[in-house]
Amino acid sequence: MTLEVVALADFGSTFTKLTLVEAATGRRVASAASPTTVASDVMEGYATALEAALGEAGEPCNVVDRLAASSAGGGLRVAAIGLVDDYTAAAARQAALNAGAKVELVLTGQLQQDDLAALGEARPDIVLFSGGTDGGQSRHILANADALAETQITAHVLVACNCDVAPTVAARLEARGVSALPVANVLPAIDQLDIEPARAAMRELFIEHVIMGKGLSETQEFGRAVVMPTPEAVLVATQLLSKGPGGKGGWGDLLVADIGGATTDVHSSIRLHRLPIGITPKGLPPLPLARSVQGDLGMRWNAPTVLEADTTWIAGQAGESAERLEQRCRERREAPDYLAATRDEAAFDRLLAVSCLTHALGRHCGRISTVYVPGQGARFVQEGLDLRALPTVIGTGGMLVRDEKGAHSLELALERREKGSLIPDGASIVIDTSYILAAAGLLASRHPDLAFHLMTSELTHP
Repeated sequence: MTLEVVALADFGSTFTKLTLVEAATGRRVASAASPTTVASDVMEGYATALEAALGEAGEPCNVVDRLAASSAGGGLRVAAIGLVDDYTAAAARQAALNAGAKVELVLTGQLQQDDLAALGEARPDIVLFSGGTDGGQSRHILANADALAETQITAHVLVACNCDVAPTVAARLEARGVSALPVANVLPAIDQLDIEPARAAMRELFIEHVIMGKGLSETQEFGRAVVMPTPEAVLVATQLLSKGPGGKGGWGDLLVADIGGATTDVHSSIRLHRLPIGITPKGLPPLPLARSVQGDLGMRWNAPTVLEADTTWIAGQAGESAERLEQRCRERREAPDYLAATRDEAAFDRLLAVSCLTHALGRHCGRISTVYVPGQGARFVQEGLDLRALPTVIGTGGMLVRDEKGAHSLELALERREKGSLIPDGASIVIDTSYILAAAGLLASRHPDLAFHLMTSELTHP
């Protein structure tokens, strides 16, 4: 009897990972990986991974559907433009991150020639143009639109600014041959974020225009299969596991830490609560679903940067000279496919992993601080998410998945919290040993019930 399966692929910059799941139940049947063949056609590496997975299945399989995510070829590259760094620009940046993008550049205020030159050098796939709350600032927005139009940029521009002038902005850009699409303002009011319309539009542009324009494959099969950038697939899975299909039966509030060779991503899905009396919020309102990316924290390409950011702790744990530590990090940067072959090298990789996770978690989660106001005394100010009571933290990504001590590395990172940090305290640790989250996020785009079953059968609920 032939088993009907869905092939779920993740085209990474280094490896293409493929998971087969039973179409009727969502049960994982087999998994395999193959080097991503960017130099020729990524579907060649896909075919190799698929053949290996079908061989591992141990029974005849018929692939009835194919879904894929991709971060190959740079993934989705976005530049964000806003008027105020802590508000409209930050809102645009968060919209891009939640869409699974790599944010190449954030520009704020009145655009200058240096800004426009930097934008050209960044070569984004999409420019997310924001600025002003609805009914608010317009003059500087229109000036920025005119400056951007003069560049005749080839990227697609999403106009997510003050709704009163968004149509005018789009029209001025289109008049100069720039592809522009108005969407809802990412910050309609100073205390209100609305990033979902921009996020959805970025995904559509990625599928319809960006992914096939990267020259990764000449086949229509590739274009049909890719439905989202890889980081968004993990965020979709995070939300589904937290809430459950139809908002019922989920695990509750949770956080996912995804550690890679170049970046460390953190995803969170929570219920928002009012701040306690006596605590003043600062900055943008927190989001129930959020992704952050630390582009300077990675196990291979950014190993030297990790060492620089955490030298004292790493040196104290390793007991080695600065020269030896720097040499280890250079070796990893120069050979990003390096796998630790000895206990000593594995132990050093764990130190890098703990450092990446410590800093990534600290940046994703909020902080609370004491501010002294003349004549009023001390006040408590909170910026960002309070995740101290969050019950579950999931670790995924190469180092955490491969290493038998991955859970310990994540626990140690959580224990290294700084004073005032609002990172989880006392959370249960779960490791995605089957690397199933990205696959589940893909499956959720069409079959959320099956995707939820896939995750709950592969991940052990604490």
